[in-house]
Amino acid sequence: MAIVVLEASLASAGDHDLRIETAQNHIAREWYSWSLGTPDIGTLTSQVVRTAADLAREDGHYAPRAKDFRAAAASAHEQLPASAGNGSLMRVHASVLPYLLSPEAHAVEAIEAVCRLTHVHPDTIEASILWGLAVRHAILTGEVDVRVGLPHLAAQSRQQWIDRITEAEESTPVMFRRNGWVVGAFQAAWAAISGITPIPEGKFDQRDALVAAIESAARSGYDTDTVACITGSLIGAALGYKAVPPEWRRMLFGWPGYELGELKGLVERVIAPMVHESGEGSSA
Repeated sequence: MAIVVLEASLASAGDHDLRIETAQNHIAREWYSWSLGTPDIGTLTSQVVRTAADLAREDGHYAPRAKDFRAAAASAHEQLPASAGNGSLMRVHASVLPYLLSPEAHAVEAIEAVCRLTHVHPDTIEASILWGLAVRHAILTGEVDVRVGLPHLAAQSRQQWIDRITEAEESTPVMFRRNGWVVGAFQAAWAAISGITPIPEGKFDQRDALVAAIESAARSGYDTDTVACITGSLIGAALGYKAVPPEWRRMLFGWPGYELGELKGLVERVIAPMVHESGEGSSA
């Protein structure tokens, strides 16, 4: 699903903007296509995809559009108002890549727009904003800090998230057993990263730190693959892809059959206008 978001930014009339409807329609169409052949989709996302497809067919369309996904997400929230799954958090890193040199507010708008295609619970949107802006900050500075996005949350939510972040820093990933819940997944991933901070100097020590963080996340249990994915998105943003062990990189692939070179090429095309504008490369 993250790959589709990156592809959509390239398909959005050349401006790499995920906030426009044509980009979101691309995401909706390709997520639906992906869903037809994948063996595992989260419960909430699966319900949204099915409902969006039904709404599209009722309107005479074979594939759902962004408006169908938004309506389906709103319907799912009405039926299960307490459901705040972690799926949007697992792909939020893709939403911020087109906005590395844009105002933070533009990145927040894109994060929320993509999140709302499947998840509308306030916890999911707020967690995605915090994690997405942390990924953006990590790419630009090499620092990991999930507090940088707090000013973009409503005032009444900030202290609650400060408490959640602090709790994670005082814990280990395995302590957050409800990690199918977006807040539990956020806390488990941040606990895994906090456990290896401060980030060491030296490429081999940094590689060891990345491995330690992801292994800690992967051993948390329950929705462990999602927690590891969320963890990897942030620690990887800070350290760059070369910190990923070569033996892991050799096994890396993505839908629909992308291998490492194609994944790298996709990201490089997304950030190419920003690299050209700044005149600098990016370790990420």
